[in-house]
Formats: sequence, structure tokens, C-alpha cells
Amino acid sequence: MAQTDEKSGGVTAVRAEKLRRLVERILTAAGVPAADAATVAEVLVEADLRGVESHGTTRIAGYVSMIRTGLLNPKPGVQVVRDLPSTAMLEGDQAFGIVVAKRAMEMAIDKARRAGIAAVTARNVTHTGMIGFYTMMAARAGMIGLAMNNGPAILPPFGGKTPTMATNPFSVAFPAASEQPIVLDMATSIVAGGKLRLAAKKGLPIPGGWALDRHGVPTTDPSEAIFHGFIQWAGGYKGFGLATMVEVLGGVLSGGLFGRDVPPMKDFGKDPLVTSAFYLAINIENFMPLAEFGARVDRLIEHVKSSERAKGTDEIFVAGEIEFRKKAQRLQGGIPLSDVVHRELQGLAAEYGVPFDL
Repeated sequence: MAQTDEKSGGVTAVRAEKLRRLVERILTAAGVPAADAATVAEVLVEADLRGVESHGTTRIAGYVSMIRTGLLNPKPGVQVVRDLPSTAMLEGDQAFGIVVAKRAMEMAIDKARRAGIAAVTARNVTHTGMIGFYTMMAARAGMIGLAMNNGPAILPPFGGKTPTMATNPFSVAFPAASEQPIVLDMATSIVAGGKLRLAAKKGLPIPGGWALDRHGVPTTDPSEAIFHGFIQWAGGYKGFGLATMVEVLGGVLSGGLFGRDVPPMKDFGKDPLVTSAFYLAINIENFMPLAEFGARVDRLIEHVKSSERAKGTDEIFVAGEIEFRKKAQRLQGGIPLSDVVHRELQGLAAEYGVPFDL
């Protein structure tokens, strides 16, 4: 089951469970403890299922490279630096950001059950993947979830030229009753940096409004933007303002690196990738019964969906709806894995003696 995918040479549809098992085996063979490998595989494949391929299994080759060069600690000594009834601070020891992020949100959810609202920070970890995964954990637990993280200094402040912040993504998820949760998952830049790297990997151009080249001119060359230019902020100064919020909560409050203290990262898998993060869970039952809240969210969704549509608009979507639909389709028809990622996984499987049974 395949289709043409422009310059990347095609795609192959693969079953999510097979892809998850393969990723888990590769990571385990690379020295990652089995439980952590399972967590990373779960989060990456969930990103692929939801159509967020930039944060999916395309990252495996980079993760393995980081383990080999000592940029990612597969067996870290993660420490709980502070632990209070409604807050906690984690020191990540350059662990898989995905593993620490899941643990941090689990802690926030557990504390929020007793305290009503809880926040957990995590510092000095690596790439955290699709952060909407962690807010959806809270939504499944009947809570409101908030997650955000800073990262390598690759974007200048609005009006500036010196790289100072990362794309600084954040996510919020709200459970509903009969509807799917509302899930906002976005970079504060106009596009996530991973989308440029995926385009460069496939040999594809990017839209003209995404990034600037070394001369400050819009470019469609993802490699030029990554290595010499800049991604643009979403909404100009507004995106930069949101990024500053993420920088303070994720970097400053966690006790981790922030601003220009975070090493820049141009080449994923070869350069240091240090992030710090903030996770929040709100227990809805402390405000109203969960069923009442869910019904109210359903009503809001109905208001949005039934809005009179502008000319040329076939349907209005709430945040996260398109991704939920895509996941349902891909669970049935398979995940379209690009040839370049397929070859990377095949090469890693051969190198580590892992069965390649996609």
C-alpha cells in the first residue's frame, strides 16, 4: 500500500503497532531501558498517528545519534529536587525528554487529585516530542492539562537579530463529554522547527512565509532557514510574547537554562539539545462536577461547529479535531511512512540486529 510523495520517493503505509514494536526494539538495543523505550515509542507513534510526523519516528535516527555521542543519557539519574503537596521540581540529567515529561505530568495529575491544581517543572532534559501527548494525559484523567517547554536559542526576539529563544511550544487540553477533547498544541513560532527538518530530509521546499534566509529575505529552502536563517514568529510580536511566557515558566522557574544560556541546535542529533519544561494539571471537580464541565465544553464545540461558514470554508474545526480524525484514519489504513524514514529505520534495525518487520 503505497503512494507517490514528491521528491522523497514515496511512502509506505505501516501499522501503528508494528512501528511501535520496531522503535522499541531499536531503542532497547541502543541501550535504553525497556520501560523507557516503550514510552518513547508510544509518544513518537502517537505523533505519527495524529499527523504530526515532524515529532514522530523521523526523530529516531537523531535520538540514537545523541545517545552515541553522549548528548542524551539513556540511563539518567532523574532526581526530584523539591516535592510539595501541589508542586515538584525534577532534574533530568539529560534524559529522554519524553520519559521525564510523562513522569512530570503523571505527578501533576496525582497531586491535583488531592490539591485541586498542581504544577511540576523539569529541567535539563532533551527533546520532549509532541507536547500535546502530555496535556491529553490530563484530559483523559478528567483534568485540564497545560504543558510547555523552552529549548535551544535559535530565534531572535521580535525586532532583533541575535538568537535568544526556541520555538517554545505549548499545549492545553480540555476534556469534553461526548466530543473529543479540545487540544491546542502549537509552537510560538509560525511553524515548529521539526517541520523544516522533515522537509529538508525529504528534499521538499517550505512555504514562503515560514522562514527567512541569512539576509532576512523569505526563503523556501528549509536547510538555508535551519543553518543560516530564522523561523518567523507566529503573529509577530504576539508569538514572541507567548514565547517569553514559555521561557519564564519552562526555563526560569524550573531552575534550568534559559535564553542565550541554552546552546543553539542546528543539526538535530549532532548538536546539544537541552530543554526545560512546565506541566500543570487542574482538577475540574474542584470547580464543578466533571460531567457538567464536559457538557459545557460540548456545547461550546457545538457553537463553534455550527457557526455560519465563510465563503470557501467547507467545515469549521476546533483545536485538535483534525488530528483526532487523522488518527482514526491511520489506525485503519496505516501510518504513511516516508521512504527516507523507512530507510533510516531499516538501517538501524540492521545495525542493531533487530527484526525489520514493518
